[in-house]
Formats: sequence, C-alpha cells, structure tokens
Amino acid sequence: MTTKTTDTRSGLSRRGLIKGGLSASALAVTGFPFVIGSARAKSPVAGKTIGFSQSYATDEWLKAQRQDVLGTAEKLGLKTIVTDARESPAQEIRNLEDLAVRGVDLVVMITYYADAVQPGIKALNDAGIPIVVMSSSLKGNVNFDCHLAADTLGTARRAGQYYVEQLKGQGNVVQIEGKPGSVVNQERGRGWREVIDANPGIKVVSKGIANYSRAEALQVMQDFLQAQKDIDAVYCHNDNMAKGALQAITEAGRKGEMFITGFDGISPETLEMIANGDLRGTFVYPTFGGEAVEVASRILQGQKVPKELVFPSPMITKENIAEFYDAGTKTRRVPAVDLKSLGL
Repeated sequence: MTTKTTDTRSGLSRRGLIKGGLSASALAVTGFPFVIGSARAKSPVAGKTIGFSQSYATDEWLKAQRQDVLGTAEKLGLKTIVTDARESPAQEIRNLEDLAVRGVDLVVMITYYADAVQPGIKALNDAGIPIVVMSSSLKGNVNFDCHLAADTLGTARRAGQYYVEQLKGQGNVVQIEGKPGSVVNQERGRGWREVIDANPGIKVVSKGIANYSRAEALQVMQDFLQAQKDIDAVYCHNDNMAKGALQAITEAGRKGEMFITGFDGISPETLEMIANGDLRGTFVYPTFGGEAVEVASRILQGQKVPKELVFPSPMITKENIAEFYDAGTKTRRVPAVDLKSLGL
C-alpha cells in the first residue's frame, strides 16, 4: 500500500508530515485529505479512484468503518482519497466540493450533518459523480445511487420493547443521546420513546446529549446519578456512551441498581463487557464500509444496484455473545452478510 501526499488546501506537504514522523493512518487527525492506493489487485475497477468522506473519525465505530472501506478498496485495486471534516459541516462541504473538482469516479460517504452539507452533495451531483451513502440518509433535493443502513427505527422500537419486558412495565429510565444532527441518532430516540411513552408505568426521568462521546456520557451520567436516586435502566444511543455511563455508575457504587444497553457491537472491549455482565447488551450496527465499496465497484462497472440496502441489526446479549465474540482471542466475530438477500 502506498500513500500519495499532496495537499490542495494549503502549503503544507503530507510527504513532509510523513517524513516528520506522521503516519498515513494518523493523517486523518490533521484534517487533510490523503490518498491510499494499491496496485496489487486486478479487478474490473482496479486503478479507479473513489472518495471517502466522513464527518469525523475519532469514534470507534467510525474507525472500524474506515478500516473496512480501505481494506476492501485495496483488495479491489481502488485508489481512495480519504477526507475527515473533523466535526465541521463547513469543512465537510469543502471536502465534498474538492472531491467533485478532483473528478473522482465515485464517492462513498457518511454524514452527521445531512441538512447542512447539501451544497457539497449538490456539487457532486452537478459533476455527475455517483454517491454511495452509509448510515444516516441524505436530506433535501439531492441525488444518490445507493444508501446502506439498518432499520434504525424498527431496531429502536425493539429496544423499547426489550426495556418494557425487562422492567415488567414499571421503572425509571434515563436516556443518553448522540449527535442531534444525526438522522440515526434521531431515530434511535424516536423509536424507543414511541414504545416507552406508550407504557405509563415507565418514566424517562432524565435525558441528555453526549454526542456519541464516552467522556461526555461519563459527565452526563454523573449528573443523572446526583439528580436521581432511583434509576432502573440506562438507554444509550451508542456503545461509547454506554461505557461512559457504566464508568460513572461503577464509580458511584450503584452498579447493581440498573442495566445499560447501547448500539454498535463493534469493539472487543464492548463485547467483553457484555460477556462479563457489565453491560446488558447492544444492538448491532454494521459499519457498512466493506459492503459500500462492493456496491461502489458494481456501480463503476455499470451494474444496477438497489436504491436502499437494509442490514439486519440483532441484539447481542450474554446469552448469544459467542456468535459475535471470541473470548479466547478477544476479537469480534462478524457474521457474514448475505448480500443476495439484501437485493445485490
């Protein structure tokens, strides 16, 4: 694998950064676009260039997604221009516009700012560049070729039903939300609340925003624990926040009082916590990374692909943890996705 290092936005040289000790995998921290290329694979799309755009890349789920995208692209011989907006919608627009100017063959993207980044999407549309979207859908009058996601609303409703069953219809719960601008975050809240609010015996006594951050969730949960003497369960919109909440609960000596669930099921640390009974469970949220590149390959070959691909999102608990986690090697097991069953 090779790294090309030419910055189009400043006088800084990525090659200079690398010589100075900054690795290619760390370039995302700088916010500069960088190119990953491979010449080893011989496939129908080898040598073509795709753009890969993320709103930010510090979350463990997003890191896993990036690995999946780059790994699959390398196997197919695709060159990849990687951009990281570092949580700035304005930068994300510039990144997308830059990919349009560069004339990449296709863009694979995920955004947490679907409303704000519409100008960048329109720039890609105007350039006639195909778009494969992962996770949150796009908004506004823009075009894309394929959207890969899970049934987030349906999964959140299942989560709500799980809470009703586990609490036997009675109890006090708290809710920790992710990034407000994320469509996925909104649906994880809406679906769960639909079920919870229909059960008057269960009260949402506190809710807060932690932006998918473990550190922020720690603080939010500490505030909840000070304000609420009776909490039976903690609903978190991702695993990072579930782990932050767990830390606060443990430090407060209240671990036996409540259960916690999250979303993602990606990191071995999370799966180990479920195996040990520290977290009650999580709902799998695939990274979509490898599959998105496979879809991109088909689009680049002129093949038709479905507009929407909906992935399963099972719940991982202590009872089925062995399907998703190898305790001996402390690595996650990723059940194969039947792409044909999804419509590919």
